[in-house]
Amino acid sequence: MATKQIQTYPLTGPDSTQTVKIALDILKPHLPVSLPIYRRLQFGRFFEATVLVTNLPLRPPGRDDVVSTDQPNAHKDEPYFIAFVDRSCRPETEVWFFGSWETQAISSTHEKHIDSILTAFVHSLKSLSMPTSIHQDVLNAEIEKLKQDAQKDSAGISRSDYGGHMLDPDIMLWGAVHERTFPILEQLGYLSKKAHMAGAVPNHTFVWDVDKDLKGVQELEPLPQGLEWSELKAEHFPLVRSRTQIPRQDRTLAVLPNLGIFDTNTQQPVSWAFVGLDSSLTSLHVEPEWRGKGLAKAITTKLFREKMALFWEDEMKRLAYGYVIVGNRASEGMCRSLGGKSEWEVYWLRVDLGTVS
Repeated sequence: MATKQIQTYPLTGPDSTQTVKIALDILKPHLPVSLPIYRRLQFGRFFEATVLVTNLPLRPPGRDDVVSTDQPNAHKDEPYFIAFVDRSCRPETEVWFFGSWETQAISSTHEKHIDSILTAFVHSLKSLSMPTSIHQDVLNAEIEKLKQDAQKDSAGISRSDYGGHMLDPDIMLWGAVHERTFPILEQLGYLSKKAHMAGAVPNHTFVWDVDKDLKGVQELEPLPQGLEWSELKAEHFPLVRSRTQIPRQDRTLAVLPNLGIFDTNTQQPVSWAFVGLDSSLTSLHVEPEWRGKGLAKAITTKLFREKMALFWEDEMKRLAYGYVIVGNRASEGMCRSLGGKSEWEVYWLRVDLGTVS
């Protein structure tokens, strides 16, 4: 499969700042649908293997010093995509993807073109180097545990289902794949059959305009007696990881903004939430004995208002968002009670490069 139309741009090195700026300019008109990759680029934390892959020429040929801001207009009649790719963080998300068809009408002619560029993109991934994961020490220790862990979460998925892709270097984890792109990848036959179950679960994408939707919403002030606000530290991460099936590692948790509500007697957290690498509401949790007291609403509101300064831009709406597995009525209700709107659905998918010849 020819991949000459696919171009790869490193996100480390002297030109990386220019590359990120151009990509953000292209993605900005597609907000909020492009939020996951837009915010992932804003967050930073790029490694040697971190690249941007696209079928757009992000710079005029031979002009690496030029920042072009009219790329969307130059390609408005043709489908295009931008993908953030980094295999350094396995077993965590390796690909954040946006396709222009996720916000635009698709003609029959475009359908064939989309199939073609998605095929070319997946083939191009096969040629990327496979770096040692920054979590390799954890992977080595956890692989055997994963094989034995059959405990299911509310969606009927075990930790081994979520993390099973780490056993096969050909399987890549794509995060927050839009509902319009998911069936195309499925039809093209690139989804891993053995790891497909864990990713086939749809997630609502709830979006908030922080200044508008949370206007008038108050955190619990004061918190119920015996509780206090604080932030989680490394010593609390094992507890956080034990409450989720998602393989998010301590090295990642350590760089994510977070908030916790602590028991003043035990000095242990009873509720917590993080701002993810893509700025989404992540790992929101309330211990069972403290549920029904409004802690989830309080911590979500405070997190959005106080821990997302990295992502706010002048003259742009301050948007916050989070994912909720379809069918999780309690979480859906909490999001709606704060003014969140479910705008589209996304999936976490395992793409099998072993299908690429």
